[in-house]
Amino acid sequence: MSIPVILLGFSNDADNHLAMLTRERKAICAALSDYDDKRFIRVQAEASAGLDDLFGLFNRFAGQIAIFHYGGHANGTALQLEKPGGAELAHAGGLAQLMGSSAGLKLVFLNGCATRDQVKALIDNGVPAVIATSVPIDDTMATEFSEQFYESLAAGKTIGEAFAAASALIASRYGDAKTIGDFRGIEFGEEAAGTVQAPASPELTWGLYTHPDHGDVKRWQLPTQADNQVIIRGAALTHANAVAVNDGLIQTLFNAIAPFSMEVGVLFEMAKRNGRSDLRTVRQQIIDAYPAPMGEQLRKLFSSNVVDEDRLHQLVTTYDIATKMLAFILLSQLWNARFDKHDLAITPDQRALLLSFLNLHPDQEPNFDYLDLIRVIDDVLAANAIVPFMDLGKSLNEALTEGTSADAHRFMIEMRSELASGLADSAEVESFCVQGEQHLGTILTDFAFIVSYKLATIKGIAISKSRHRPPEFLHRQVLLDRVTAGYADSEEMRASFTDNESVILLKDLEDVSQYLNLTPFIIDQNALTGNDNTKLYFLRGYTVDDRTCHYYSIADPKDILKISDDMDPREKAQHLPMRNLVEEFREAIQAP
Repeated sequence: MSIPVILLGFSNDADNHLAMLTRERKAICAALSDYDDKRFIRVQAEASAGLDDLFGLFNRFAGQIAIFHYGGHANGTALQLEKPGGAELAHAGGLAQLMGSSAGLKLVFLNGCATRDQVKALIDNGVPAVIATSVPIDDTMATEFSEQFYESLAAGKTIGEAFAAASALIASRYGDAKTIGDFRGIEFGEEAAGTVQAPASPELTWGLYTHPDHGDVKRWQLPTQADNQVIIRGAALTHANAVAVNDGLIQTLFNAIAPFSMEVGVLFEMAKRNGRSDLRTVRQQIIDAYPAPMGEQLRKLFSSNVVDEDRLHQLVTTYDIATKMLAFILLSQLWNARFDKHDLAITPDQRALLLSFLNLHPDQEPNFDYLDLIRVIDDVLAANAIVPFMDLGKSLNEALTEGTSADAHRFMIEMRSELASGLADSAEVESFCVQGEQHLGTILTDFAFIVSYKLATIKGIAISKSRHRPPEFLHRQVLLDRVTAGYADSEEMRASFTDNESVILLKDLEDVSQYLNLTPFIIDQNALTGNDNTKLYFLRGYTVDDRTCHYYSIADPKDILKISDDMDPREKAQHLPMRNLVEEFREAIQAP
């Protein structure tokens, strides 16, 4: 079976305009966007639907349409659609035949005035469920009802539960005294023009009607995984025939990063000459080659050969840290580009995606699509002819959307969702771990260029200036690499300076004039408090109402840091500059 389609058809009328119709369309699309992004469903929205459009789409997506939603003028016998130069009627009988013959259709939602009389024809033609109105409905009320229905559906509710939630909202907000304004009705002739009949009784405006043979349709939910999911099931392995844990991943990374790391490259050449290598040394050099956030995760992954659900979680966590780190690097360069070029071209869709991250509630962060964020920023930089700080080789978008790479990312996203929902089958865990190692190897191979760069925390900078000599800058820093050796503060005298209290990415440790500041997306709390060593945090969200920045520790995701006005006065003075930076970046992106 192919991916389910949610078909949205909207039709307006220049002479009897529905002001809320655009909001309804955008709200439904926004509610379903996460499912669409993950390819669990496809949302197909027609803003100006005509009769030919509907028949064409039902043919195009034959057997795939799960929900058909109509918003616009209607009555008990027809829907009003658009055509060049005017409007046309789609009569109920013909539509009922079209929809009744559509295998896979679960629900027809007719969000127009008094559409209940169309229900019988739809049910008689085999449509499992219909939501229709029994009375004229106000434009705003219709929009609010559908918004609540689809938001509930997107939250995992069944059709029946989503209908109940939407009904409860309308009852709570309007009671029995429903205000009648811009009706979604079709007016025929001069007699009806400008006249509106109010409901004769306070009965519920909307009804959910089900076919007698399809009572279980009320329990239908949006799919929570792609039909063509990358995860292979029913392939449970045993230790007897499974590949050795970590060995394949280590070899993959050994090959991938050798061209980018001098130390690993030397080992690689020795292994080629000798025909063998010391796996322990190779493993250590791989861990130490990566910047600390990624190296720490690989160290945890390589430290155990036990195949269990904890290992599966660690595979997904390693993926998450890698994609988030790349996203934060690109966000940092985007901010620099926006600062340098105030007329930086960003399309409305690109800005919307960027703002969705900047307005991210921390509870939603684990399911945020950082890969989409990476692709959007890469597109913005390319469209504005901005050379990426990191040498990404070929187009990053191209690398991430090719077959094996795309499958690898989808596997990790799907597995993260399964682990979060507790759906991972314990009998399949070993197989999932083997698949996960292979996919993680593909992803980290795509990101191998990152080991060419050095990560460091700059805690403070002091100026040293002697007479007749150029100034030098004493950096108190922590190099965030060589994870297996631990971290230590050091002092380095340099000819140029970077940024205080910041986590920076360097092209060359000997020439700090070329650096990228990753703060406030990645912060080192010890740089703010003056403590030794390092304590790295990733940004996980910002709540506008209380101006709180939410971070979590890379070492322990359960260690949460909230930067807000409620902090202890001393901590507040140390941490609030980070919140100021987050808010500055939000303003820079929001500005036209």
